[in-house]
Amino acid sequence: MDLRTASLAGLVVALLCAALTPAAAAAQTVLVRVVEAESLAPSVGAIAHLVGGDGATVRNTLTDERGRALFVGLAPGAYRVRAEMIGLATAETDLFTVSEGTTVTQELRLEASAIQLEGLQVEAEAGRCRVRPGGEGAIVAQVWDEARKALSAASLTDRADSYRYETVHYDRQLDRTGVVLSEERERREGFMSTPFESRPAEDLALNGYVRRSGGDYVYYAPDANALLSDAFLDAHCFRYEGREDGLLGLGFEPVGDRKAVPDISGTMWVDAESAELRWLEFKYRFLDPEMMSDQVGGRVDFERMPDGRWIVPEWWIRMPVMSSMTDFRNNRRSYIARYHQTGGLVVSAREAGGRSLGGRVQTGGVEGVVTDSLGVPRAGVRVGVVGSNQEVFTDDRGAFSITGLSEGRYRVRFVDPELEKLGYIPEPVGRDVIRGELSRMEYHMPSIGDVLFEACRGVEREAGSVVLAGTVVDGLGRPFPEATVRVSWIWYAQRSGGWIDPDRPNGIRETTDAFEVTASEAGAFRFCGVPVDRTLTLYAASGEAQSAPVELRIPEWETGALRVLVLER
Repeated sequence: MDLRTASLAGLVVALLCAALTPAAAAAQTVLVRVVEAESLAPSVGAIAHLVGGDGATVRNTLTDERGRALFVGLAPGAYRVRAEMIGLATAETDLFTVSEGTTVTQELRLEASAIQLEGLQVEAEAGRCRVRPGGEGAIVAQVWDEARKALSAASLTDRADSYRYETVHYDRQLDRTGVVLSEERERREGFMSTPFESRPAEDLALNGYVRRSGGDYVYYAPDANALLSDAFLDAHCFRYEGREDGLLGLGFEPVGDRKAVPDISGTMWVDAESAELRWLEFKYRFLDPEMMSDQVGGRVDFERMPDGRWIVPEWWIRMPVMSSMTDFRNNRRSYIARYHQTGGLVVSAREAGGRSLGGRVQTGGVEGVVTDSLGVPRAGVRVGVVGSNQEVFTDDRGAFSITGLSEGRYRVRFVDPELEKLGYIPEPVGRDVIRGELSRMEYHMPSIGDVLFEACRGVEREAGSVVLAGTVVDGLGRPFPEATVRVSWIWYAQRSGGWIDPDRPNGIRETTDAFEVTASEAGAFRFCGVPVDRTLTLYAASGEAQSAPVELRIPEWETGALRVLVLER
């Protein structure tokens, strides 16, 4: 290096220190540059630790886009710098001295260090659960070390308070199979230290991850700080859970017999190739037995940003909604009636200077084609997702597309306007929405004859009888579940026996017959085998509410009839 180059380098260091902090020139400073050993490319987002002569960590931070980290305002003394990054081996400098009024520069080169499965006793490791995982060559220690780096980077990102987030918070109601029944969303935007933050680890350890608040329960999930804490590491052990779809699983569970407060167990999933932490999934432990279910738990995702920082782009917690029933012995029993899922998504993130870091969460959707019973495209069919306010109509080609859905299992409803007038609304079709993908569907809308035939397929009925089917809806046109539906008719006979013309009854016996059924969850009902060519009276009731009676007559040459009954809630 010639004198001019050396002077220029000194000027760069001086300007850098002055730009990052006004007090840099007058205080003791350590400037660190971290690069990858093979390419000498800057290690963006590496964790740089400034360690004192006694071995205690003084400060730590993440390196910037040039692999730099700056520690200013230090007391004179002896220090060393340790740098670590996901997928790379940790490096550390020798002990160096920082004198009063000086700036010391240090460079560290990080060697590649992938997680090695070969040669390790993976099967033996899979059965062991270690508190504070460690040990030379142990797979559980290797996987934890990479997960720990990501968690540490996420914790440091939280302290930086440098991102403007646009987030969506949602509350969903799910049925017992996990299908979305309803969803409410709220968008938020602003500078946040983190879009997701848990209770302090010590508080979670002492008071539990689930607590009563009045008559309700409050559920908590751990963030990066909680997972790195002594309170968590001392109370949980870790085990290797094997490899799945390019991921390595690091499971954890509570240790000891302390079951007085609810805790969590779960798995951290680490990318086998890049060693980056992808997500944490967990279940609640030590709840009341009737509240336990495989669906009660949560998930926290982790993502590395372009500048090397780590954020939580998505998280959710699924909680049981309890109800109770009384058995034939008058014993009251609680059970899970449905689930309440609350969560959040980071839609976009921007740096403090305004530079966009792009959309974080990709939404999915459903698309497809609707045809009639002969395979001809059906235009004008209303297609909607149960639990969402999104609804579209099929075009001239029978095509439709609904986007902007977050990941989950939905029910898609197809409503033909002509069949709807007759009281037929098909059962919704379940469909999984995958992040970043459009799920393809083909739906065949049945004819009226098909609907009536399918309604009573396999049901024995008298010769010459017909089918009466339909749907019970409320005043807004929504299916009214489990209403009582009744159809009745009058027939006449001579007192001495024998049938007569019902339109000209002359002093003979009058008899009323009726069928009664309970509508399904979708409000559907059916009567298989009502008489032909008679005046039928049809109505629905639920509690004190009752629909207006509908009178109809089905000719003998028709298969049956469809009707809709309106029952106000």
